[in-house]
Amino acid sequence: MKKIEKAKKFLKENLDLFQCPICQEPFQSVDGNSLVCEEGHNFNISKKGTVHFLTKGVSNEYDTEMLSSRFRIAQAGLFNIMLDEIMEHIEEKNGTTIDIGSGEGSQLDYLSSLGLEGKQIGFDISKDAIALAGSHFTDAFWCVADLAHSPFASKQTDTLLNIFSPSNYQEFKRMLRPNGTLLKIVPDKDYLIELRNVLYRDREEKQSYSNELVVAKFQEHFPESQIYTIRYTFPLTLENYQDLVKMTPLSWGASEEALKYAVAHPLKEITIHVCLLVGKMPG
Repeated sequence: MKKIEKAKKFLKENLDLFQCPICQEPFQSVDGNSLVCEEGHNFNISKKGTVHFLTKGVSNEYDTEMLSSRFRIAQAGLFNIMLDEIMEHIEEKNGTTIDIGSGEGSQLDYLSSLGLEGKQIGFDISKDAIALAGSHFTDAFWCVADLAHSPFASKQTDTLLNIFSPSNYQEFKRMLRPNGTLLKIVPDKDYLIELRNVLYRDREEKQSYSNELVVAKFQEHFPESQIYTIRYTFPLTLENYQDLVKMTPLSWGASEEALKYAVAHPLKEITIHVCLLVGKMPG
C-alpha cells in the first residue's frame, strides 16, 4: 500500500483523534487527498502520507543537516537506554500514543520496535523533520503541527511523549484521556557534560545546567508525579561524535574558536543524564 493510501486509511478510521487547528471543530471526512472539517477547512495529505497542519509559516533552526545527524546517531543507539526506560512506563501499549516534537521520528520508531502498538502519531513544527520521518518510518502517522494550534481532539490520547521538547500543560491536559499518562524527558545536570565542557571551554557560566524550574513546573501541574533519573555513558566513534556536534543545540551558543576546538578534539564517550517525569491524569 502506498504511503498516501495508508495515511488516508488511518485518518478515515481515526477521525475522532483529530480536530481542525483553525476552528477546533471535528474533521468530517477524507475527501480525495484532503482532510476536511465541519466548517470546510481542508488539509492536504502528501504523497509521503504526511499532513501539514500549520496555518502559517514558522521558522526554526532544525535544518536537514542537523536532523540527518540526529537520525544517524539515534540509529547508532544514543538514546536507546533512555527509551527502554520510557517504554516501561507506557501503560497502554496498545492505546493511542502521540510523540510531541517527534523530530525525525527515531524515538517513536524505536519504541515501536520494543512492542509499542496501537495508534501512533508523531508531530513536529519542522516540516523537514516530518519529511525525514515520513521517508524512513511507516508504523506511525506523521504530521507537521504546532502545539499552540493543536490538530488533536480532546481526551483521546492514552500516552503523550514529551522528549526534549517544550511543554504546553493546558494542551496536554486537554488531549489526555482520564488515567492518561504524560512522559516528559528533560536534561539533568550532566547531560552531554563532556561536550558542554568542550563547547563552552571559554564560557564558564555556560558549563553548568539546572532543570529545577522545569521539574517544578511539571510538579505544579501534576502534583502526584514521579521522577526517575536515567544516567549512562555511550561510546562514540568519530562519525558518532561529528553527528553529535552537529545535532545538539549546544553548538548554537558556542564561539567559533570553541567549535573549531571541539571538532579537532573528538570525544570517545558521552554522558546521557536525564530526568523522566511521569504524570497521570485523574481517572
